[in-house]
Amino acid sequence: MSSTFSLRSLLSRKVLVLPLMAMALAGCAQLSAPGYYDTPRDSTQSDARIQAQGRSKGEPPSQLRFGFGADAKSPNEAAQMQREAQIASARVPARPLAEAKTFLGTVPCLNEKDMACPASRITLTLAPTGEWRARSISVTDASAGGTRLEQGCWEVIGSRPLRIMLRINKEGSKADLSFVNDNVLRINSLDGAQPTLDYHLTRQADVDPIKELADRPALSCGQTN
Repeated sequence: MSSTFSLRSLLSRKVLVLPLMAMALAGCAQLSAPGYYDTPRDSTQSDARIQAQGRSKGEPPSQLRFGFGADAKSPNEAAQMQREAQIASARVPARPLAEAKTFLGTVPCLNEKDMACPASRITLTLAPTGEWRARSISVTDASAGGTRLEQGCWEVIGSRPLRIMLRINKEGSKADLSFVNDNVLRINSLDGAQPTLDYHLTRQADVDPIKELADRPALSCGQTN
């Protein structure tokens, strides 16, 4: 009886092993089939197309806008945009002129017809509203008789470096000045005379409102850039 049981057990094991072997052989046949490891052609082309487009579903490269050709602005639109930019920039003073500043310096006599005239100590205050005020004191006569007070409007007349003109009554020119930097002014001309050497006005820590002119009405210069 024990031999019969052993025979049945052996037959049962063979029955179970045979299907497993068949499945394994079928799998090996599938793996070894030609083209099994090849990437499908459609998938490869799709991947290449996605990579060329930056893997984005947005606007394709052929439709990117560069501002020229069919995407360029018309002359009228470009001119309008330029005018609007100029108006916007005119509302904002240049950086060195965006706040009130006082500059001080001693300048020798620049009058070629009167070389004996004394040097002057000049205090110049620039306001972002476009107004300027100045006090010039003779170094040899600090009395009221040796002091000159003036005011007017400034306007930007150049850049790189920033250059301004001090005008009196918006007509006559008082001085032509250039910004060496935000805190130093170079005198290009003063009262119609051009210096042969470099003379500068240096920014002061405190703003001098030139109180002697406090009773005069403020000028309507507007902001200039």
